[in-house]
Amino acid sequence: MPVALLLLALATGCTATPHPRTAPDAVERAALAQARQTAIRNGVPIAADGWTQLWTTNQAGGVIERCVERESGGFLAVRIAPPHGTSGLEIEYGIVGNFSIRDDPFTAPDRAAQLVQGCVAATPIDTRRLRLPRRDEAALYSYDLTVLRRCLIEHGQPVPAVPDRADYEAMLRASSPWSPYDRVRVTTRAAWYALSDACPALPASIAGDAAP
Repeated sequence: MPVALLLLALATGCTATPHPRTAPDAVERAALAQARQTAIRNGVPIAADGWTQLWTTNQAGGVIERCVERESGGFLAVRIAPPHGTSGLEIEYGIVGNFSIRDDPFTAPDRAAQLVQGCVAATPIDTRRLRLPRRDEAALYSYDLTVLRRCLIEHGQPVPAVPDRADYEAMLRASSPWSPYDRVRVTTRAAWYALSDACPALPASIAGDAAP
């Protein structure tokens, strides 16, 4: 590029457009590893591209339950308790109705366990809000109220009203935090990267406090 043109570009403030993200970031990699650890330990096959977004602690149970119902053809039922701190999901599952192993292979205990583990492995969860110290409550509430909720709505996502301050903090302290991401759904990995980069789930000022 000629020097004169380069100087003109700098003078007018032209900058290169950043390329959209195409790989998981550190938070996503950690969540994927946590979701997949049991399945990997037990040799359960995991789809290389088997996720589209990080789920909140309030979303994850329903996502896993629907996955188990779909993948088992309704033969398995699962009940999920939300994660608390870093203890992970509490999962109970069993056979629906009075089916025998001859009726359907999903009734075999090992096959049922593998199916559930596969659904858990495909559902990485963002547990950072559970790890934030209490000193960050005010900053998180302000961010959700004035920045994150508005950003998600501007990107076409459904977000309910933020709870009042007392209820919000009570949910945080009960390890069931409200999040503007609780109703967010995307259909592709690229859409998740674009949304999560545009509307970070935590403000930069406190994100480091949620590190494992």
